[in-house]
Amino acid sequence: MPDQDTPKREPPFSYRPPAGKRAAFERRVAESGLSTNAFITECVLGRNRNRPAEAKLLARLLGQCGNVSDRLREFGSAFERDNHADLQKSVCAELTEIRSALFVLLGRRP
Repeated sequence: MPDQDTPKREPPFSYRPPAGKRAAFERRVAESGLSTNAFITECVLGRNRNRPAEAKLLARLLGQCGNVSDRLREFGSAFERDNHADLQKSVCAELTEIRSALFVLLGRRP
């Protein structure tokens, strides 16, 4: 028999997504790889933990990625002339991945 002096656990919160958004909610939970509880906790508390300085840094990095991409396009003819077009494509692909990751960290869509 449980000890009567043991404090009871707090009752859980209950969340029911609106009917029209349930499928999207379940898809996002599945894509996150987290449990539903962990997903909701991360969405609610994780966003609040984003420090303004961190978001500012991520936004600055995103802008710098754009600058690097622009400069690569400016040098495109030089890359082609020197037979380095594959290198340019590879670097641009990596910048695209970095840009996408920064958008995700900022909570935005690429």
